[in-house]
Amino acid sequence: PNSTLARAMEGITSTFGGGSGGEEKKEKDERPLLSVDNLLPKIRRGLMGEEEKEDAVVVGWKADVRSRKEREEVLRDEVHRFESQMKGFVHNLEDGVDVMMWQMNRSEEKDAPAEFALKASHVTVKIQRKGELWVQGVVNFTLRGGYLSKAIGRGRGGNKTALEPLSMHEILEVKAGCSGYDHTELPSATGRSKSSKGGKSKSENRQGSLFVTMTATPTPMAATRAYILRFKSRSARNEFLNGMRSVLADMQIHEGVSISGLHSSVEAMQYDDEEEVMVPLGAVHKVMNREREAYDRILLMLLQGYEDLKEREDELLNLRKKLENVMEESAEKDRVQANDSKLIMQLSKKLETLLMDNEDLRDQNDRLNTRLIAAECEKMNMMS
Repeated sequence: PNSTLARAMEGITSTFGGGSGGEEKKEKDERPLLSVDNLLPKIRRGLMGEEEKEDAVVVGWKADVRSRKEREEVLRDEVHRFESQMKGFVHNLEDGVDVMMWQMNRSEEKDAPAEFALKASHVTVKIQRKGELWVQGVVNFTLRGGYLSKAIGRGRGGNKTALEPLSMHEILEVKAGCSGYDHTELPSATGRSKSSKGGKSKSENRQGSLFVTMTATPTPMAATRAYILRFKSRSARNEFLNGMRSVLADMQIHEGVSISGLHSSVEAMQYDDEEEVMVPLGAVHKVMNREREAYDRILLMLLQGYEDLKEREDELLNLRKKLENVMEESAEKDRVQANDSKLIMQLSKKLETLLMDNEDLRDQNDRLNTRLIAAECEKMNMMS
């Protein structure tokens, strides 16, 4: 009986349980299946939505412009794009920029050779603010390893400082290109053989449009200090150049010698800051419009000057390529001429040897003729 009751209870349980199991199985079947694509994040190239539309600005000097109005509209779009990019210049400098760097020093002596404290080193250039003022900021130079050292994990021990930090108030100017030295003659890093790395480094340093030179104040040991940076692309070079010049401009405007006449005018100096002065709104608008017009004028001239700089750099690169081709052709002609001269010298020596042999043979022939005549004369005397 116990076994019969047990079987009956198992049947009831299996009946109700089987029904619930079937429902659970249906619910499980109705759930969406998880795939690998749903678990992994989707990575799409480019920007989506409105960001893609905002960045899709045609560069002014690349568009096909047929009227003055179209040129002004294109320049307006370029100005807006440049103003939007200016906000990110300083952030990029604070995050750090990877460059190839040389540090060059020269003494006060005339025709003094350049001394390089740093040669062809992979460096991360980063601006660090140590206070509210830019004058207190510094530029840090941190060594970074190449792709191989990153792969084997050598750079995990900490960052190494390539040079002493450069204070912002020691920077005199930032120039495009390699100023004060031929960029094709820049030395390579120590420990590299000239035969294997010389041609490669020279080809990498051939494009002058990838260089930026920061000139610093002189020291008792060096009358001229230059920090030469090479970037991976011209756009990265231009972003760094605009960012550094923007920082230096802000430092002069807010902390240095002011160039604006708005606060230094005679009318502004007559009033005290503590006094409440009623100024007509029209006068304020007039001054603001005048300052804005000056700002727009300078910005338009600046952006058009950038295109002139790009064209001159391209022309310089083409001229350098032509010069290298002419030098290669001249070297080939010199090599052929040297081979011809060597061959002519060998032929001359051979001809001289042949001429000397000819003279010897003539002398021998003359001696033999003399002996033959003497022998004939003796024979005739004996017969007579």
